[in-house]
Amino acid sequence: MTKDKASRAIVPPTFFAKALLPFAVPILLTFALLLLVGEAWPRNIAEGSGLKLAGFIATAVTSLLAWHFVTRGVADGRVQKAAALLCGVAGLMGWPVWSVGIMPSVNGASFGPAQTVRMVLERTAATTVSRSNRLNHWAWLRPEAEDSPVQAGRYFIPEEAYRDWTARQPGTVSMTIARGMLGAEVVTGYAADPLRR
Repeated sequence: MTKDKASRAIVPPTFFAKALLPFAVPILLTFALLLLVGEAWPRNIAEGSGLKLAGFIATAVTSLLAWHFVTRGVADGRVQKAAALLCGVAGLMGWPVWSVGIMPSVNGASFGPAQTVRMVLERTAATTVSRSNRLNHWAWLRPEAEDSPVQAGRYFIPEEAYRDWTARQPGTVSMTIARGMLGAEVVTGYAADPLRR
């Protein structure tokens, strides 16, 4: 019985709660940004310009810091390995939160010079926001020029632009973009091109 007790790993009471920090931290930061910043920082990232790598780096750093916090003062190698596994899994769950929750907001805190890109309007659509009666408005756009800094895809657009474009069906629209703080291109405005049908 003594041998069984000696072989059993002893973990601190807060072990599992601390191991979930790589998932909890980005969620708490997202809520803090929602409360403190809201929609003040533009976060509409252009197609082909994502923040997955920045999110992964934040995930790795958070997971490593959480692992160090969990295993501080623990000498048992088995506990350290279990903590590394749990922190890694929690970090992977937090990666999308970093990439689409926090990083786009931080990216939109400041911008470089703005530029206008002409886009071909293919179609528009509206979708219902989950568990509400509000609508999201979308436009499928593709760049006119092959060397465009943005790619073709579905873009989130304001309701006014959706109504105007759906009614008038302009052949092209102008999209204003600017490089954000973390390097991703952010869509800062739209305008229909009345000269092109």
